[in-house]
Amino acid sequence: MRLFHAMALVLVAAIQTTSGQTTPAVPTLTGEWTFTAEGYVMPLSLRQEGTRLSGTLQISHGALPVQGEVKKGLLHFSGWSDGGGIRHSDDSNEINLFAIGSVQPNGSLEGTLVSTVGNLTWRAERKVGH
Repeated sequence: MRLFHAMALVLVAAIQTTSGQTTPAVPTLTGEWTFTAEGYVMPLSLRQEGTRLSGTLQISHGALPVQGEVKKGLLHFSGWSDGGGIRHSDDSNEINLFAIGSVQPNGSLEGTLVSTVGNLTWRAERKVGH
């Protein structure tokens, strides 16, 4: 019987200890970012709802809407633009992009971008105050 009481007290103490702890907040990617890709520097606005990402990448030819997802520190997003009339080597003016990457320990984002402009390494830093 003493063993039962001792075990019950340990269990109650463990529950009280863990119930007072709060789960650390998962950082959101919602906000304003500076997106750089091998010489290109562009504003990126992201909105995160759960695991879904949406936003706008301001390319030199105008706003490019993006959509994607973030899970367990990994992310991807893609977008399409008519290119603002700029012609590419295949005689089209479309700009397509697909980015994959990850959230870095310091909160920045890094990855690879595949686009009609080429395959680029990218990085995004949160703008100060956002």
